[in-house]
Amino acid sequence: MIWFLLAVIATLVALALILPFLSARRLEISDGLGVFNGQLAELQRDRELGLISEDESRRAEAEIKRRLLRASEQVEAEGEISPALRQASIVICTLTVAAAVAIYMWLGSPHLIGEPSVEQPSLTEEQVAFINEVDALASDLLANPDNAPGWAGLGQAYMVMGRYGEAAIAFNNAINLVPDSSALFASLGEAYLYAEGGNFNPSAREAFQRAYDLDPQNVRARFFIAEAIYQSGDQATAERLWQELIASMPEGDPARAMIQRRLAALGTEP
Repeated sequence: MIWFLLAVIATLVALALILPFLSARRLEISDGLGVFNGQLAELQRDRELGLISEDESRRAEAEIKRRLLRASEQVEAEGEISPALRQASIVICTLTVAAAVAIYMWLGSPHLIGEPSVEQPSLTEEQVAFINEVDALASDLLANPDNAPGWAGLGQAYMVMGRYGEAAIAFNNAINLVPDSSALFASLGEAYLYAEGGNFNPSAREAFQRAYDLDPQNVRARFFIAEAIYQSGDQATAERLWQELIASMPEGDPARAMIQRRLAALGTEP
């Protein structure tokens, strides 16, 4: 059934494009021949008023009619569509419709028409309540933007929801109010990093470096700076920095497990 519908639609579109070129009607062109008629009428008035002699009037009338005839012949020649142009237009229209159908057959999924849609997983009551709270917080912050903790909390909520671009905006708003917070810069760096699928971009590098400059003991800043060095191709330096980070952390620190897993993924014992 779907193939029949596609064929009908393609045929109708092709006919709509081709029919104007199959018509034998002349193009409607503004020829401006009325100018010559006006000149003849003016010449007649001048003759009646005695402003011009009969001989001069006849010569002028003959010249105007000669120009009118030549202009009429030119407009008639230009008003017709040439056979070559008509054939080329028909071929182009036909190929355009055929190409559109081919592209749809390649990229589209006509075989899925009529199939039941895949059911999306429904949200739990807790998830809906969390989303509503985040939306309410965002609305409150738009009305009262001078709230750094609120922007920071909104950024963390967006991180949990995977909305990393919006999280970066929220952390930037918080940093504008508290520009010397190492923790906020580290959070901003994570938002930029996750927005790029874990690949460092200049914005993420700058945020983590700023966090480290404000607090050289910031664990997240040190960890991700080493990760950036590793992604740049310097594995030895990255491993050394991670080893130094673990050595500076007390036993039982929950962040140690993250660093140990990262080293284990490289085949290196912490």
